[in-house]
Amino acid sequence: MSSEASRTSAEPVPAMDPPAPDGRAVRGEATRKRIVEAARDVLLARGYGGTSTRAVADEAGVRLSLVHYHFGSKQRLMLDVLEHENSGLLERQRELYAAPGPLAEKWRTACDFLDVDIRSGYVRVLWELWAAGLADETLAAGWRSAMGGWRSLLESVFAGWAEELGIELPLRPRALATLVANVFQGIEIELLAGVPPDEAPHREVLEALGTLIERAEATG
Repeated sequence: MSSEASRTSAEPVPAMDPPAPDGRAVRGEATRKRIVEAARDVLLARGYGGTSTRAVADEAGVRLSLVHYHFGSKQRLMLDVLEHENSGLLERQRELYAAPGPLAEKWRTACDFLDVDIRSGYVRVLWELWAAGLADETLAAGWRSAMGGWRSLLESVFAGWAEELGIELPLRPRALATLVANVFQGIEIELLAGVPPDEAPHREVLEALGTLIERAEATG
């Protein structure tokens, strides 16, 4: 092989510049996000029954045809709102439970998040779509999928916690996750309905569960 050939073969291949972003795709994604945010605002202001794709388009400041182009229907748009809200909060909880520290402390932080989620509107979104799902199986399936994500997360948390402490749980991790999820769901419904603390002491219930976790950690 000639020295010229060797030199040529040893030369580094110049790096290729990444392709420039597709302007239409970027604008399309921005429009989708804008519509989802507007749909959330309309849902919170008017409820599911009072929400229409026309109202969402007006709120987003886009043509009605763009709402139908990106989502097809009010039903699909509402499911995207729920998915967007739910995935963000699930990631928040995963980070909470993956962090170091006792589960009792994380439990109390999760209970504080309930107040945050009430104020943010997430809980209202969740239960508006549950109610609409009573007459719409597609919405009901989306709601069940969202709740399934929470049960799966809690199941993994309880299973890992029991293994780490070497304790026997009173219920299977899946059943315990279901119990906890149902406790929070019941509290959310009552808070949305305006049930006062003196009639239903939700915080007392949640703190009692936190104390049970704390005791298990102390003896585990």
